[in-house]
Amino acid sequence: MRILLFLLLLSPALSRAAVSLVLVQTFEERLREAERSGDREAVAAICREWYASGKFSPGVLDWNYNALMSVEDNSILFTFTDTDTYPAMLLQNALEVRPDVTVLNLGLLDDAGYRQVVARTRNYSWLGNTASRDQFVGAVLKASSDYGEAYFPVYFGVMTDPALLRADQSQLYLTGLALKYNSRSFDNVALLRFNYENRFRTDYLQLRLQPDPEAELVARLNLNYIPSLLLLHQHYSAAGETAKAADVEQLAFRIGRTANREAEVRALFQPETDPAALQSIIPLRSLEKPMKKIGPKLYAADTEVTNEQYELFLQDMVKNKAFEQLQTCRTTRTDWRSLLAGPHRQLSDAVLFKHGHPDDPGAPVQNISHEAAQAYCDWITQVYNNSPGKKKFKKVVFRLPDNEEWMLAASGGLKDTPYPWPGGYYVRNSKGCYLCNINAVEPCGDCPEGMKNESNDGGFFPVPANSYYPNGFGLYCVAGNVAEMLREPGKTKGGSWLDEPFWCQIPNVHDQAAPSPAVGFRVFMEVVEE
Repeated sequence: MRILLFLLLLSPALSRAAVSLVLVQTFEERLREAERSGDREAVAAICREWYASGKFSPGVLDWNYNALMSVEDNSILFTFTDTDTYPAMLLQNALEVRPDVTVLNLGLLDDAGYRQVVARTRNYSWLGNTASRDQFVGAVLKASSDYGEAYFPVYFGVMTDPALLRADQSQLYLTGLALKYNSRSFDNVALLRFNYENRFRTDYLQLRLQPDPEAELVARLNLNYIPSLLLLHQHYSAAGETAKAADVEQLAFRIGRTANREAEVRALFQPETDPAALQSIIPLRSLEKPMKKIGPKLYAADTEVTNEQYELFLQDMVKNKAFEQLQTCRTTRTDWRSLLAGPHRQLSDAVLFKHGHPDDPGAPVQNISHEAAQAYCDWITQVYNNSPGKKKFKKVVFRLPDNEEWMLAASGGLKDTPYPWPGGYYVRNSKGCYLCNINAVEPCGDCPEGMKNESNDGGFFPVPANSYYPNGFGLYCVAGNVAEMLREPGKTKGGSWLDEPFWCQIPNVHDQAAPSPAVGFRVFMEVVEE
């Protein structure tokens, strides 16, 4: 039995900055330098010193223990973040846990010098002198596929960004907290069951054994167990092992409860939702009301798609167990503080998020792919057209706009003005206050007290989607806040909180790949049949 690759969107991937263990940053930096230089003795010595210091998260170590136990002997394990790399090295070198596994961080492999160090110190002479990380990983996968005398298993950690995976989804198999690359089909559930029943530490998941300085991080990390537990639940249920099925289900619920995602986790274990029930998930009125007419049969949403709206979409995929689509549409959490200049990282939450947190329900969704935005549009199109309820139009298509359509919407009925608001020749009003959320390099003028801070325009990051004044069509934040995707991949309009005013001007198109914490999207509606 094989499961398609999916990384649970309810367990958002953590940026490298977000998962750095603050208490042990010095050890991580030293480990990173020693690993890059290929000094294996230094790596081992630093790991022993780190363990002796006690300055680590027990929960993070337990998670990495199970990640190492998810792979076979003498495997290569590609990791993605600091949290699934350096604690694993600590276990290997300080406690001799799975020293046979070669842990290779994909970020470090961006460095050509490090790739050469790995080839030399690991005796991978067959790698040659690869020109890029992707070529390096591709060469490893090719060697693993040969099944010769020198065969070795290759795995990717479950926290790996899917965009970086150098393998076809049909060749990746879930075995716990890792995905095995295998060019031939095999029974990964048997391996997963063996790992879970015989190798994993699960006591720390069932009860808190000791205080943990990184309890919140551990709770988010543990959500990565959910796909494996779901697969085991299906396996045990099919085999008639009801007690074991109930145990993994309850463990999954506990993990979800600890991370404040119990409702979403429970939805995974429920029967598939009848497609007809979609109308109860998102009311038709919530699709029609935000739409503002900008042309004879063309409408645009008054705000960019919000976290709350996008979450309904994700919940529907979870309930319908659309695991393959989950990989494409999952969200990625942003460590917002890591995006600030050094001094600003020390500011309090009250200052940084005075006008709302970017992850709040009303803030625009960001850090999703172009494919995910298109999938969202397809979903609400299906919901609207298939609904038997009373609606304004018989058939519509929700979609991303092309450049001309976006410019029409942004203009608000004005002509020849660079910005979307009335009198749109400047980014500040007569009092010197900014009219959108941009990377404002000049201080705010006569702004209300409380807005005179380093954010200048009232927001360090994305603010609620209905902030500032709307344009002539009633559209909010057409300029600034988050840049908006066009139908053409890699193209955005309107600029963002991270952009200078130039990119917020209506005519300008920005080459800006998604996912990005500065890129979201606005839905347009085309009436097909009235």
